[in-house]
Amino acid sequence: MHEGYFERTAPEKLQIDPVRLERVIDLLTSSNYGIHAFLLLRHGKVAAEVYLKPYRPDVRHTLFSVSKSFTSIGVGFAIGEGKLSLEDAVVSFFPELLPAGVCENMAKMKIRDLLTMSPGFDAAPHDFKRHRRDDIVNDFPYSYENFIFRDDIDWAKDFLRSYVARAPGREFIYSNACPYILSAILQKVSGETLLSYLDTRLFCPLGIRDVWWEAGPAGRTVGGWGLRLRPEELAKFAQFMLQKGKWEGKQLLDPAYIEAATSCQIKTGNTAAKWEGGFGYQIWILGEEGAFAGIGAFGQMYMVFPKQDAALVLLGGSRTYMKAVDHIMMTLVPAMLEEGEKIAPAPEKRESPARALPVSEGLSSWDVLRALRYSGIEYVFSENYLGLTSIQFDFGAEDFVTLGIRGKKSRMKIGYGDWAYGYTGVQEDTHTDAHTQIFYHAAALSGAWAGDTYQLDIVFYETCYRNHMEIAFSDHGVRIKHTRNVGFVQSADTELIGARVTGGGGWKRDGQAG
Repeated sequence: MHEGYFERTAPEKLQIDPVRLERVIDLLTSSNYGIHAFLLLRHGKVAAEVYLKPYRPDVRHTLFSVSKSFTSIGVGFAIGEGKLSLEDAVVSFFPELLPAGVCENMAKMKIRDLLTMSPGFDAAPHDFKRHRRDDIVNDFPYSYENFIFRDDIDWAKDFLRSYVARAPGREFIYSNACPYILSAILQKVSGETLLSYLDTRLFCPLGIRDVWWEAGPAGRTVGGWGLRLRPEELAKFAQFMLQKGKWEGKQLLDPAYIEAATSCQIKTGNTAAKWEGGFGYQIWILGEEGAFAGIGAFGQMYMVFPKQDAALVLLGGSRTYMKAVDHIMMTLVPAMLEEGEKIAPAPEKRESPARALPVSEGLSSWDVLRALRYSGIEYVFSENYLGLTSIQFDFGAEDFVTLGIRGKKSRMKIGYGDWAYGYTGVQEDTHTDAHTQIFYHAAALSGAWAGDTYQLDIVFYETCYRNHMEIAFSDHGVRIKHTRNVGFVQSADTELIGARVTGGGGWKRDGQAG
């Protein structure tokens, strides 16, 4: 078990039924739900934690829309310091960006309306423009649908010049523009980015260091997405929320703000969702017993259960991640018993299974004679959405791949029957966007021969993404079918054809050369 800030103890010592807990963990970490990190706290102690290799507890992970909860807390600090109020008009902070005639409903919009995702739009704005021409156009429905590349980009200006069809504060509409404008406003009144502002007030007191959060144009923290934290760091935040802003005996934030932020402020109108009936201040309200959560794409979550004095962190990579919420609410929450309730005797203690994401299945290169023919050969590609410029395999007792990504080459070991850690040549910065990127720096690889093709899987373990390549070799080139487990980028699923340019016969076996 990983050692960290929180004490680790057996679940039954925290009045948690270990049998039902194990059943939930087995279910959530199956391929159907795609959870690759699970960390449960009760009474401020860790009752269970699981990390599926190659995911690790010491590595930051992108949180997508869980980031919104942190933006809300930033606003809470600013209100407490007298820099903002819930009733402040949004337009009052940017007089220099307003058009000659401000939309009537835009003029009515308040900080409260941004926090509750009720800005009055009839549809979420789709025109967050980007500076970087290598950003990939995708189908993300809220912020990135129509990239426009310009030098005079200001997302706040674009927002303030949007048409607001309805009176704010009445109808819920999920829009990443709301937390972004909150971030922009906070930067305007504090003189600091949201990240910097929270660093001294939240992250440092909680012992969270070296925080990564994506920035947009004008250097503003994007607010609605892009935060990366380690699993236990997110658990610290969940515990901070459970304790209503108190940490190590010190009240960091007004508990009244957290009480309001985690109470239903507006109904979402989503009748299909069993638990997501309400919304607080950038925080989802679950059920009717005070539970609340931050939920991000593909299974990134923290969940807080005040009645049970418990908090849960999940990280994942699945399109069916909301089904995990059903199992947590229906099976895990009832497994957290009240003091004095009897826990059923557990069966004989079994050793916890070694948990890992499934690796590529098939034969090793050492067992496939034709692998000789394709070892040491470089293949190049014409321009493509993936940015893959070249690829070369070196097959043998150990396999390696050299990836050329936008011309930068990196050689990485490929695990067989296991995951091998490595790094691509991708250089990430604060403008690296978790929605649009195809390849990342930190990678774990697994490969095997299946019939006539080589199967290569790459897990970018600082994200939820798993890229799969099905590679068919010929004497003159290579054909790659590239797919991704989840994502916003339609062009991630594509087929590439590479031309052979160099090399061959890179290793020998039993007196034979390739």
